[in-house]
Amino acid sequence: MPQNGSVSNKQLITELNGVLDDPVRNRTMHPFVLAVRKGEATKDQIAGWLHQFSLWANPSNKLFGVLWANCPDEDIRQGILENMLEEEYGESSKTAGHMKLIDATLNELGWDQARRDEDPLQPESWLQKHWLEVVIRNRPFVDALAAVSFAAERINPLVFGILEEGMREHYDLTDEGLMSISVHASDVEEEHGTLGPMAMSRWATTEPEQDGVRFAVQHTADIYYNQYNVWRYY
Repeated sequence: MPQNGSVSNKQLITELNGVLDDPVRNRTMHPFVLAVRKGEATKDQIAGWLHQFSLWANPSNKLFGVLWANCPDEDIRQGILENMLEEEYGESSKTAGHMKLIDATLNELGWDQARRDEDPLQPESWLQKHWLEVVIRNRPFVDALAAVSFAAERINPLVFGILEEGMREHYDLTDEGLMSISVHASDVEEEHGTLGPMAMSRWATTEPEQDGVRFAVQHTADIYYNQYNVWRYY
């Protein structure tokens, strides 16, 4: 029951969905995503974006171990473990580790390892990597899981679904080359996105706790949207 100025979890989720739907941070409406859907982005721009995605995502995924260690409840801890196993080995999707899938996509887009080695971590990607480390290591567990699960992974199927449609229609990649995109558009990613709302219902029940979640969700969405701007470098 809401107390001390707090709202119900249902109300909080509705409020935060409104925040995430705002065009200033809604990744489904990002110019890069729309350009890929229309076939207007170049293969080099897609490869540059995906390589930058891997440069922040790979180290950030390993911080899920911190989430797992800090989680007070066994069922959510199990969900975090399943998430880690999917990222590292493709266990739930029966594919491969997500970085290996990204390698295949980048190769088909014309970016071999030598080309990737020439591409440094851009400021937008550094900011994304830095913020995720801060929120996971230094903020309350519920803030961290709200950031990772609610603001990021829960939205990924929507974003990557649009990217997959555009890449299948316009860019002549094989199913293997598209798998890094397809897996993020699948129900596997949807399952990862359920952990945030569950955690919020248990540990964001007071006004200060909910304010912390509000900041974590909006800030994550803002930074994640900004990270997609790296496509302009290519």
